[in-house]
Amino acid sequence: MLNLKEALKQKYENVEREIILEGADLITQNGYTLVPNFVLNSKVLSGRAKLVYAIMLSYAYGGKAAIFPGQERLAKQCGSSPRSVWSAIRELQKGGYISVIRRGMTKTNVYVLHVKKLSTESKE
Repeated sequence: MLNLKEALKQKYENVEREIILEGADLITQNGYTLVPNFVLNSKVLSGRAKLVYAIMLSYAYGGKAAIFPGQERLAKQCGSSPRSVWSAIRELQKGGYISVIRRGMTKTNVYVLHVKKLSTESKE
Protein backbone atom coordinates (compact mmCIF):
# COMPACT_ATOMS: atom_id res chain seq x y z
CA MET A 1 0.00 0.00 0.00
CA LEU A 2 1.31 3.45 -0.98
CA ASN A 3 1.54 6.24 1.56
CA LEU A 4 -0.03 9.58 0.63
CA LYS A 5 3.21 11.19 -0.54
CA GLU A 6 4.02 8.26 -2.82
CA ALA A 7 0.46 8.11 -4.16
CA LEU A 8 0.46 11.83 -5.00
CA LYS A 9 3.87 11.57 -6.64
CA GLN A 10 2.69 8.70 -8.78
CA LYS A 11 -0.54 10.51 -9.69
CA TYR A 12 1.12 13.82 -10.62
CA GLU A 13 4.65 12.95 -11.74
CA ASN A 14 3.90 13.65 -15.42
CA VAL A 15 1.76 16.74 -14.93
CA GLU A 16 3.07 19.97 -16.44
CA ARG A 17 1.71 22.20 -13.65
CA GLU A 18 3.73 23.07 -10.57
CA ILE A 19 0.77 23.86 -8.28
CA ILE A 20 -2.15 21.47 -8.07
CA LEU A 21 -5.38 21.86 -6.14
CA GLU A 22 -6.11 18.40 -4.73
CA GLY A 23 -9.55 17.43 -3.48
CA ALA A 24 -13.14 18.01 -4.43
CA ASP A 25 -14.16 20.35 -7.22
CA LEU A 26 -13.60 24.05 -6.65
CA ILE A 27 -17.23 24.84 -5.89
CA THR A 28 -17.50 22.29 -3.07
CA GLN A 29 -14.32 23.38 -1.31
CA ASN A 30 -16.03 26.23 0.55
CA GLY A 31 -15.31 28.55 -2.35
CA TYR A 32 -12.07 30.29 -3.18
CA THR A 33 -10.81 33.80 -3.72
CA LEU A 34 -8.92 34.99 -6.77
CA VAL A 35 -6.54 37.76 -5.77
CA PRO A 36 -5.24 40.00 -8.56
CA ASN A 37 -1.55 39.49 -9.28
CA PHE A 38 -0.86 43.23 -9.02
CA VAL A 39 -1.77 42.89 -5.34
CA LEU A 40 0.13 39.67 -4.71
CA ASN A 41 3.25 40.90 -6.52
CA SER A 42 3.22 44.41 -5.07
CA LYS A 43 6.59 45.47 -3.70
CA VAL A 44 5.07 48.30 -1.68
CA LEU A 45 2.28 46.45 0.16
CA SER A 46 2.96 44.63 3.40
CA GLY A 47 1.96 40.99 3.79
CA ARG A 48 -0.75 42.06 6.24
CA ALA A 49 -2.24 44.50 3.70
CA LYS A 50 -2.28 41.76 1.05
CA LEU A 51 -4.05 39.42 3.48
CA VAL A 52 -6.64 42.06 4.41
CA TYR A 53 -7.26 42.73 0.70
CA ALA A 54 -7.72 39.00 0.04
CA ILE A 55 -10.12 38.54 2.95
CA MET A 56 -12.11 41.62 1.96
CA LEU A 57 -12.21 40.30 -1.59
CA SER A 58 -13.63 37.01 -0.32
CA TYR A 59 -16.76 38.93 0.74
CA ALA A 60 -17.29 40.44 -2.70
CA TYR A 61 -19.11 37.59 -4.40
CA GLY A 62 -22.19 37.39 -6.62
CA GLY A 63 -21.53 40.55 -8.60
CA LYS A 64 -21.38 42.91 -5.63
CA ALA A 65 -19.01 45.81 -6.18
CA ALA A 66 -18.66 46.76 -2.51
CA ILE A 67 -18.45 44.86 0.79
CA PHE A 68 -19.34 45.59 4.41
CA PRO A 69 -17.25 43.50 6.86
CA GLY A 70 -16.41 45.20 10.15
CA GLN A 71 -12.82 45.73 11.20
CA GLU A 72 -13.36 43.47 14.22
CA ARG A 73 -14.40 40.62 11.94
CA LEU A 74 -11.50 41.26 9.56
CA ALA A 75 -9.09 41.30 12.51
CA LYS A 76 -10.37 37.96 13.75
CA GLN A 77 -10.01 36.41 10.31
CA CYS A 78 -6.50 37.84 9.89
CA GLY A 79 -5.40 36.65 13.32
CA SER A 80 -4.59 40.26 14.06
CA SER A 81 -5.79 43.25 16.05
CA PRO A 82 -8.36 45.78 14.80
CA ARG A 83 -5.61 48.42 14.91
CA SER A 84 -3.43 46.33 12.58
CA VAL A 85 -6.36 45.89 10.19
CA TRP A 86 -7.02 49.63 10.29
CA SER A 87 -3.35 50.26 9.39
CA ALA A 88 -3.55 47.76 6.52
CA ILE A 89 -6.73 49.41 5.23
CA ARG A 90 -5.01 52.81 5.31
CA GLU A 91 -2.05 51.29 3.44
CA LEU A 92 -4.36 49.81 0.79
CA GLN A 93 -6.26 53.08 0.50
CA LYS A 94 -3.09 55.19 0.20
CA GLY A 95 -1.76 52.86 -2.50
CA GLY A 96 -4.95 53.03 -4.59
CA TYR A 97 -5.93 49.40 -4.03
CA ILE A 98 -9.19 50.23 -2.26
CA SER A 99 -11.47 53.20 -1.64
CA VAL A 100 -13.29 53.71 1.65
CA ILE A 101 -16.63 55.46 1.71
CA ARG A 102 -17.60 56.65 5.17
CA ARG A 103 -21.37 56.82 5.59
CA GLY A 104 -21.73 58.32 9.04
CA MET A 105 -21.55 57.61 12.76
CA THR A 106 -24.00 54.70 13.04
CA LYS A 107 -23.44 53.15 9.61
CA THR A 108 -20.73 50.86 8.34
CA ASN A 109 -18.10 52.01 5.90
CA VAL A 110 -18.22 50.79 2.32
CA TYR A 111 -14.97 49.31 1.03
CA VAL A 112 -14.56 49.33 -2.75
CA LEU A 113 -11.80 47.00 -3.93
CA HIS A 114 -10.14 47.98 -7.17
CA VAL A 115 -9.25 44.98 -9.29
CA LYS A 116 -7.20 47.33 -11.43
CA LYS A 117 -4.87 49.59 -9.50
CA LEU A 118 -5.84 53.25 -9.45
CA SER A 119 -3.14 55.75 -10.31
CA THR A 120 -1.47 57.17 -7.23
CA GLU A 121 1.61 59.20 -6.61
CA SER A 122 3.54 56.19 -5.31
CA LYS A 123 4.51 54.02 -8.26
CA GLU A 124 5.81 50.48 -7.95
